Amino acid sequence: MNHLRYVRFRCRRFLVVALLLAATALCVHGVQSEERSPQEKSKSVEEGDKAARRHDPEYTDSGELKLPSGFQTWVFVGSNLGLEYREDAPQDATARKNRDDKLKAANFHNVYINPEAFDHFVKTGKFPDKTVLVLDVYKAEEGEPRSVVSQGLFPGKQKEIAVAVKNSTRPDGSQTDWAYYDFPPGQKTAKAFPDKACHDCHLQHADRDNVWVQFYPTLRARKTP
Repeated sequence: MNHLRYVRFRCRRFLVVALLLAATALCVHGVQSEERSPQEKSKSVEEGDKAARRHDPEYTDSGELKLPSGFQTWVFVGSNLGLEYREDAPQDATARKNRDDKLKAANFHNVYINPEAFDHFVKTGKFPDKTVLVLDVYKAEEGEPRSVVSQGLFPGKQKEIAVAVKNSTRPDGSQTDWAYYDFPPGQKTAKAFPDKACHDCHLQHADRDNVWVQFYPTLRARKTP
């Protein structure tokens, strides 16, 4: 019996010592965390800022836009098939009826927006500086190798990627905030189109701040007056 009591006493003592050691380790770890060097704190802040800017437009030294990476994971705002813009179109112009043969020769435009710009638009109804919109363009195709599809069209071969960027401090020196770029397959950088080619048309006909909100249901549903 005395031996059993002794064993229990030693076990309790061991448990108390273990708990004290664990508590001491936690305290030391907490002190070490609070006593990070200025360099470590600066690095942490820098990493946080970098994460917040991970979807900002990036440029080459010559001012060309780099193709946004990973845009397929951004917010998908809508798609269109065979949508074309008319030059000098009047405000009340009526679109011609679509024909099947015309749609079969058309392109799918899948449109994405960087998440930070989407969140800002939802809250304010405005597109902030550093907004990036990507149009991923595919040829409309019908049928497929297994021939399970009887009718309809799907995005087939990728044709190009078009990008619109709102940037009040454009590195190419232009004073307009919106710039438009085209990336053929395999191209990683692009120069902005002249304003007359894209910017002025968007400014005149786009629903809000040079963006065709009227064509993008995800944005249209969240548009404020």
